[in-house]
Amino acid sequence: MSNHDYVQRTQEFYALLLSDFQSASENYLADDFEWENPLPDLIPFGGTYAGAEGLLRYLTEINAAIEMSPLHFTDMIESDGVVAAIGVEENTRVKQTGKHYTMPFVHVVRFDANSKISHVREYNDTRDMVAAFEG
Repeated sequence: MSNHDYVQRTQEFYALLLSDFQSASENYLADDFEWENPLPDLIPFGGTYAGAEGLLRYLTEINAAIEMSPLHFTDMIESDGVVAAIGVEENTRVKQTGKHYTMPFVHVVRFDANSKISHVREYNDTRDMVAAFEG
């Protein structure tokens, strides 16, 4: 698979993730898929989530805690089946406090030999997020 194809698959996956979870999980996730988002203890949805079921639980936990606007990706850089998806989450509202935050991030998306996503690791600048959760 060419570098461009991994970037395109990453873009397609994120576009489907919230609009057609079934298609996203069936067509893009490896059997041993894992999503990792280490966050401060104050944030209720940090952790590691395994498989499509885990990813669905993660998205459900996010939805329970925040009203997130669409992620804005500024760059996607690929090397050897790994895509760094760089962007910003803007004007997200914490449901419990009503406060908003903006958060720069990098998601590292790893593909397996079958061009399926095997691992996503989030790197988030959580300073403003924590302040919004603290109320």
